[in-house]
Amino acid sequence: MTTQSPPTQITLEQLLPAMARGWRLLLVSFISVTALAVIAAFIIPARYRAEVVVVPVKPEDARSTSTQSGSLGQLGSLSSIAGIAGSGSGNYKDEYITYLQSRTVAAHFIEENKLLPVLFYKKWNEQTKQWADPSDVPSLAEGIKYFNEHVVSVQEERRTGIVTLSVVWKTPELAADWANQLIARANHDLRERAIKDSDASTRYLREELNKTSEVELRQAIYRVMENEIKTSMLANVHEQYALKVIDAARAPDLSDRARPKRGALIAAGMLLGMMLGTLLIALRLRRG
Repeated sequence: MTTQSPPTQITLEQLLPAMARGWRLLLVSFISVTALAVIAAFIIPARYRAEVVVVPVKPEDARSTSTQSGSLGQLGSLSSIAGIAGSGSGNYKDEYITYLQSRTVAAHFIEENKLLPVLFYKKWNEQTKQWADPSDVPSLAEGIKYFNEHVVSVQEERRTGIVTLSVVWKTPELAADWANQLIARANHDLRERAIKDSDASTRYLREELNKTSEVELRQAIYRVMENEIKTSMLANVHEQYALKVIDAARAPDLSDRARPKRGALIAAGMLLGMMLGTLLIALRLRRG
């Protein structure tokens, strides 16, 4: 006596009647998975996104605000003589954005604000103001990694040049405060770097000036020195030296969650419940 092997494929004509007969299983699967999704949607801690919108400032745009004459274009022709690299503005956006995303900015920000207990709040005892497990104290490197991978993100709109820095955190007010502070921190660091570089270049040029008596070369060095002094002056004057804030971050409403998206999560649970029920019915049909 031969036994008939079960079909390898199930057609829609076979599945639909089986689903109608097994509606109870389908309903149980749908309700169960949907209920789990609803519970997860309300149990998962809410996270809120605050965004600050900035535009990288071209070095020559900043200098154009000066009422004094002169042009930094002359610096390029003198760089080989004076030993100073041309300022170059073609990659200024990439430089600013890279610095904004750097470990340096994150490290300064975490250390200044003492954020390790905040970032790793599950390991921190708020009552004793100590780490719950002294043998498992998060390092600054761990804090930087967590901060850059899970808290902060930077996106650039290539067409417009607009840069958006986003901070996602459990407190709306703190997320907005961090976003604004990070831009201020980056601007401060980039200003300080520009001032330091310009002052160093000016000192070098003064030394070169004392070494030559050639009139044309001295005049050229004077022009380059003028530009370097302007750079230092503008960096000292403009707080938003590198990143001009177009729209400062504001605390989002409590209903405006970045995650979890409760509606999407529940809808996904409903769909998954239907799929699971259908799969169970198809398996039972296949077994005969």
